[in-house]
Amino acid sequence: MNSENQNQDNEKEMEKQNSENEVQFTDEQQAKIDELIASKIAKERSKSDERVKQLKEKQAQDLQEAIEKAEKRAKMTADERAEDERKEREAKVQKQMADLEREKREFHTKSLLLDKGISTDMLPLVMGQTDEETNDRLSVLENYVNQQVEQATKELLKGRQNPSANSNGNQQGGSVNGDNPWADKSFNLTKQMEITQKDPDLAKQMIAQAQPKNYYIKPEI
Repeated sequence: MNSENQNQDNEKEMEKQNSENEVQFTDEQQAKIDELIASKIAKERSKSDERVKQLKEKQAQDLQEAIEKAEKRAKMTADERAEDERKEREAKVQKQMADLEREKREFHTKSLLLDKGISTDMLPLVMGQTDEETNDRLSVLENYVNQQVEQATKELLKGRQNPSANSNGNQQGGSVNGDNPWADKSFNLTKQMEITQKDPDLAKQMIAQAQPKNYYIKPEI
């Protein structure tokens, strides 16, 4: 009997602790939480319903096309059916080849963009129907970027005085031993512009030290 009383007391104590630890919301807060949950569930259900609808429509379309193809071939002679099947096989092969060619051009274009330090997000704008067309488009993009950089450099340097030399004989704006704007950790196109315009020799030293792999500003040869 004492054991039963002890168990009851333990259960009551646990219920009390759970009650104290439970987070309490006002009716207004709880209603808002319920509304947010319901809205989230409704959105996910809507997405799921749309996917199911699209899948059913695709299945119905494929079934209809298969029925129409079977009915068409049923009216053909043996030679006509063989010719139709041959054309279908050729069409599938051509589609596979076109898909493979597109994948190759995408890979080629992405490689070019990465080599030049340009985001692969530009792929739809740059990729052409052939590698030659892609290269031409990339050249146009590069020329545009260079023009914008040159214009930004002129605006940046407009009205500024020539920097004075420091005690080491290097001009202000950077040094080989200081923060290198061509280095990965301190990469900065604006500072590259400044140093390139102010001290091309210093820029060449910093480029040689950093060995940048992506697109960067370099002095004119």
